Amino acid sequence: MDSINNIEGRESMGGIESEEATDRTDRQADMELVRVENIRKTFGETEVLHGVSLCLHSGEIMGLAGHNGAGKSVLIKIMGGIHKPTEGKIFYEGREVRLQSTKEACQAGFFIVPQELNLARQLSVAENIFIGRKEFVKKKGLVNRRFIHSESKRLLKEYFDIDIDPSMPVGDIDTVMQRLVQVVRCLNGGAKVIVFDETTAGLARHERDILFRHMKILAQKGLGIIFISHMIPEMLEICDTVTALRGGELVGTQPIENLNHNKIVEMIVGQEFVNSNFKKQKPGEEVLLSVKDLHSDNGVLDHISFDVKKGEILGVYGLRNQGQNLMLDMIYGAYKRGSALIEIDGRKVQIRTPGQAVANGLTLLPERGPRTVFYEKSIVENLAVQFTNVKSRSRFVNKKAELRLAEDAVKKFHVRGHSSLNKKLTSLSGGNMQKVLIARSMLVEPEVLMFVEPTQGIDIGAKEEVKSLLLEAAKQGKGVIIITAEIDDIIDICNRAVIIKEGRIKAVIEAAEENRERIIEESTK
Repeated sequence: MDSINNIEGRESMGGIESEEATDRTDRQADMELVRVENIRKTFGETEVLHGVSLCLHSGEIMGLAGHNGAGKSVLIKIMGGIHKPTEGKIFYEGREVRLQSTKEACQAGFFIVPQELNLARQLSVAENIFIGRKEFVKKKGLVNRRFIHSESKRLLKEYFDIDIDPSMPVGDIDTVMQRLVQVVRCLNGGAKVIVFDETTAGLARHERDILFRHMKILAQKGLGIIFISHMIPEMLEICDTVTALRGGELVGTQPIENLNHNKIVEMIVGQEFVNSNFKKQKPGEEVLLSVKDLHSDNGVLDHISFDVKKGEILGVYGLRNQGQNLMLDMIYGAYKRGSALIEIDGRKVQIRTPGQAVANGLTLLPERGPRTVFYEKSIVENLAVQFTNVKSRSRFVNKKAELRLAEDAVKKFHVRGHSSLNKKLTSLSGGNMQKVLIARSMLVEPEVLMFVEPTQGIDIGAKEEVKSLLLEAAKQGKGVIIITAEIDDIIDICNRAVIIKEGRIKAVIEAAEENRERIIEESTK
């Protein structure tokens, strides 16, 4: 199998560097793939899309920008046959369609690559590409392995010039390769338009570069791409045009050469961008958390030692899968570790379980997902669960006390977008959901807070609010650790950046603007 580095190092990548590949032909640019006209959508008495129109052409990469709740997801779901429009028309290649299902949208050539990987990790690459298609099985009901293996190998080579063993379990290949398997599955289904919905969330910088390179190859082959991201620098790098929605209305579509960071923000928020001036305070000299000789029996972590001072935000930055997530899990007692000395506020502590960690003033909020979100529970229940488990001495749940607790937390942490705290947490936007989870971490009054990707997948305004919440915690004398793939998170709010490579601390650098490139360089070389 080709490694990521080998793929990244190819010079031509199927002709991406050639002039012919760089310039779309006039014929492609004029070829309309999908157009929506005056799309309105009402849920109950609430109209969430107000007459939105847009058009995507062959070979075009269109960025779709907007706050959470701006209407991006609803629009894409209408184009993908998941929702029916209340009013308006949809055209695929100039032909009006009335989509009744996602199957009909796929038949028209419209596919979505979601943020969450929707692959069966235990199945092979080939099985994931062909599952659900008639070629997957022979007439007798047996998997047609020889055919799907040879076709998968051909498709990966034809579209991306990649040689991997299609019989490998998809769970054993790199994250970027898993993304490309998702894309090839779309192409195998006849994709003409592919939506990349927050697909870069959680990817390291070099992984994004690889994905972008392959997105450009698809555009050069005549596909239309809609790229949804909260990361404006990504849009400026990859997109030909940017379309912005605000409050369910179309703000407009602009060619990328007419845009810069501030202009895109202005399209999204409706006002001139004012660069946030995050005020980092200088931490005290008193050490709040001390970790010495932390290592894992499986050899992934190799004798990690560091300190966090009172009022400090320590940023852990680097490539994915270098041991940083395991490091926090082991400190928190969620993963068995070898011998290590951990002190909190000068006290030596024994932490073998998450319960012991919380009891000693230490909390961990992993990435938003199954480990952090109780999907079937209400906002109240998601907020109160940790507080009730730690603080309550009763075996019985006091619903009134939980509601008061939730009301106070929602107000304090500026959680918006809810009609009732008894609604499911998943009814909130990503940013408001993240604020609920941060509030939950802080309700138990910890001394040290640890977060994994706290600003991932949330819009610009929510990012700023989350960063402000973490700075406020530091101002109160808490110690904060964040793992992030976003260099702006490091520069904006962290005091120091710790670079972890292959389970070791490679460098500790002051998190200042003048050190931005050095931090990135240390993480990749």
